[in-house]
Amino acid sequence: MRQFVKYSSIIIVSLVLASCGGGGMFTPDKPETSDELILGQEGQTLWESKLQYVKIVNRKVPSLPNEHPVAVTSEEMRTVLGEIYVNERIGFADVQNPLFSVGELQILSTTIASGLGQATPDEDIDFVTIGLHPNALTKESKTNSGKVFMSGGRLNIIFGLIHQPYSDKNPYTGQLIDRRLHPLLPGNRKASSKPIEPPALDSGLSYYLDPDTGTERTDWLIIDIATVLATAAKRKSDDQGTISPELLEDIARNKQETGNLRHDVSNIKEILFELSDELEKINQKIDELNSKP
Repeated sequence: MRQFVKYSSIIIVSLVLASCGGGGMFTPDKPETSDELILGQEGQTLWESKLQYVKIVNRKVPSLPNEHPVAVTSEEMRTVLGEIYVNERIGFADVQNPLFSVGELQILSTTIASGLGQATPDEDIDFVTIGLHPNALTKESKTNSGKVFMSGGRLNIIFGLIHQPYSDKNPYTGQLIDRRLHPLLPGNRKASSKPIEPPALDSGLSYYLDPDTGTERTDWLIIDIATVLATAAKRKSDDQGTISPELLEDIARNKQETGNLRHDVSNIKEILFELSDELEKINQKIDELNSKP
C-alpha cells in the first residue's frame, strides 16, 4: 500500500500552489541533460535530448503482433505511470518511491501516448530518461529505460534500467564513459535485465510469466490500464474523504485570501505605474521651466 501525505503537507502544498498561481515560482524537476523539449511530435523520434530519447522502433523479436495503433490519452498515461513504484532501501529504511520523477512523467506521458497512436503492430516504443530521485541525503540522477507496447489488451513495459545511478564519468577512474561501449539500453523480450529494484506489484500491475521457463520476469510489467485508473481514482476519492470539512474549508479560505492578496498587489502595481507616469510629466514640466531664460 502507498504511504499517503499527511494533512499538514496537504495544507502546505495547497498554499504554495495557490500563491504560485500559474506564473510558476517553481517548475517540475527536469532531467539534468534536457535540452528544449519536443513532446509528442510525429515520426520515429518522439523526443530526444542527448542520451535520452523516446522512439518508435521496429520490433526485433518475432512474436504476436502488437495491438497498435491504440488510443490512450496523455492524462491517462500520466496516471498509469505515476502509479508505478519501486521498493528501495534508503539509508536504513525500506521505502516505496515513484519509479518516474515529475520530469520523466511529463515527457513519457505525452510521448508514449502519442507513440501508441502512431505505431504499427510491428513496432515498439523505446525510451531512456534520466530523472532526480531520492537517496540517503538528497536526490541524485538515476536512469530508467524500457520498451513499451500494447498486447493482450494490456500495456507492457520491459525495463532495461530501473533507478540506475547516472554519471558521465567512471566513479573509480574519473574517465568519461564511452556510451558507444556502454549504452543505456531498453529492455528486450529475449532475456530479463534482472533489476535489483523491480517495480512493486499493485492492483492492475503484474509480472510477465515466461512460458518457456514458467517463472515471472520482474523486469517485464503488464499493466491493466482500466484497473489502474479505477484504483487511482478510488484512492484519490478516499484521500479527499479522510479530510474533515473544516480542514477543506480552511484550505479554501487560505486560497481565497491568497488570491485576494495577489489582487491587492496587482492594484498597487497599477497605482504605482500611474504615479510614475504623473511624476514623469511633472519632471518634464520642470525641465521645460528650467530651460526658459
